[in-house]
Amino acid sequence: MTRTSATPTPTAQTPTPAMTPTQLVTAIGVTLTQLDQTLMEPDLVNQPAKWQQIYAMRKHLDDQQRALVAAAIQADDPEFQALTGKIQLAIQQLQKVIDDLKKIDSIVNAIAEVSADLDEILKAAA
Repeated sequence: MTRTSATPTPTAQTPTPAMTPTQLVTAIGVTLTQLDQTLMEPDLVNQPAKWQQIYAMRKHLDDQQRALVAAAIQADDPEFQALTGKIQLAIQQLQKVIDDLKKIDSIVNAIAEVSADLDEILKAAA
């Protein structure tokens, strides 16, 4: 299953608007859901070390989200505003990696189909 993003992935030069604390918590929640879906990918499930690493990072992000919800954050604080821009960029880059992973899976599946068809042709020719 390949998903495409309607929003272009920003480059390092693209300014990213700051988020409110609620928007930040929501963005992290969406990322957690995407990581959950990625953890269910058969190719990743068959790679226990990578699966465990992503799961541990996902758990850490979840813990950070809970801490963020509990923290008293001033949305108009300039440091918070600057950091949310960096976080948005990092989340968008993570989404691109997740999407690229799914593209790789599609390519592998397509190659497997072609290979299976070629096997059938070779059997018929023998």
